[in-house]
Amino acid sequence: MSVSGPLLGKLIVTPRPLFDYRNMFLLTDEELVAGPILDCPAGASPFGAQVRARGGKAVSVDPIYGPRTAVESRVAADLAHVHQWLAAGPVGLDWSYLGSADAMLRAFEVSADFFLADYAEGGPNYVAAGLPALPFADGEFGLTLSSHLLFTYPEYVSHDQHVSFLLEMARVTSGEVRVCPVADPAGVPYPRLDEVRTELASHGVSTELRQANSAYSKGGDDMLVCRRIP
Repeated sequence: MSVSGPLLGKLIVTPRPLFDYRNMFLLTDEELVAGPILDCPAGASPFGAQVRARGGKAVSVDPIYGPRTAVESRVAADLAHVHQWLAAGPVGLDWSYLGSADAMLRAFEVSADFFLADYAEGGPNYVAAGLPALPFADGEFGLTLSSHLLFTYPEYVSHDQHVSFLLEMARVTSGEVRVCPVADPAGVPYPRLDEVRTELASHGVSTELRQANSAYSKGGDDMLVCRRIP
């Protein structure tokens, strides 16, 4: 399946806020404070800060974390890229969920400010690392969340990387790994999802699909849930 319209064209860092995470991952109030939660990759999301403000424990991990000036520059550049992408008229976005391009950008800008106000280089809450090698112990987190990397960029993340990334997240998680969406920005489902799930099962990781309450793109409201088989 293919669609017409401009592609994102690069891996971008986005500042999706807590309300988006609730919808994407069907998070309950109890899950937010049960923790610890790993956000991987977290990008410029203020999710971790918002969880901690509610008394929970969350760790954000992303390879972009480093000197503040570099992080600020990356966030600003990627927000500008999203603005240009939206102006070009991308195909498949679900405006019944997003509202409008202006509303989406305003939400992202506010979230980015919240993230930057909380961001601290080298602290325990923001860990500079990336898949498939996370600096955490087996089962260190009760829940791991991963949005808009796997399945979103099939042109940048290979089939083998999808499997290795999911296995690594499952390794550090005692409960569920939740991944959303399982489609690209145009709503095209990842074509090799069944193969990924078969390979995960062969490594002792069970999977299921759940329908989320979020749809950035039409048809893009599925969430993949992974869990190590005892």
